[in-house]
Amino acid sequence: MKRGFTLIELLIVVAIIAILAAIAVPNFLEAQTRSKVSRVKADLRSLATAIEAYAVDNNKVPREWNTGWYGDPQDSQGNPIAGVLWWGLSTPVAYITNPLMYDVFQDKNLVSPFDERVFTYHDMRTRATIWYTSSTFWPPAYEYYGAWRLGSVGPDRSYTHAGCTNSAQLLYDPTNGTISPGNIWRSQKQSDGGQPGAPLLICP
Repeated sequence: MKRGFTLIELLIVVAIIAILAAIAVPNFLEAQTRSKVSRVKADLRSLATAIEAYAVDNNKVPREWNTGWYGDPQDSQGNPIAGVLWWGLSTPVAYITNPLMYDVFQDKNLVSPFDERVFTYHDMRTRATIWYTSSTFWPPAYEYYGAWRLGSVGPDRSYTHAGCTNSAQLLYDPTNGTISPGNIWRSQKQSDGGQPGAPLLICP
């Protein structure tokens, strides 16, 4: 007659499995986040190539703002989002093979079914001359970034951070932690999308 496991032996086995899981799961999540960061950077690089090809053919980058002709989606504040970019890069000339290129890190603070999913796109000339009149940031920003800037919310899934100033300019840095504050940017002049001389993140 074979002897079965005793309760103590079963508890030991369960404890060992729990310890192994506690070690393996965080490592798996870390690897998954790193993979997503690599995916975002590759997607931004592909979009950057497409934007530059569009600019060569049209002598301008895709528009950021919406005239209302194409029914482009808007964010929760009513501002046009990257639908204009996708339209310009996929129709009538396909500068990108996948017109549904979404950010794998979706912004947790937004409520629109559109603006939670797409990369941020800034046509810097439009922002400097039409949307904003401040001379303290946007015209210099055009010099920093070039004609365009693309962004992802990053692993923390938030462009800004409550109680902090200059938080939207914070660059994601994995040395601060795999899931840490910061956005993933890419611009025409800066492969990391950073703003030279930008103020540091300030939190109370």
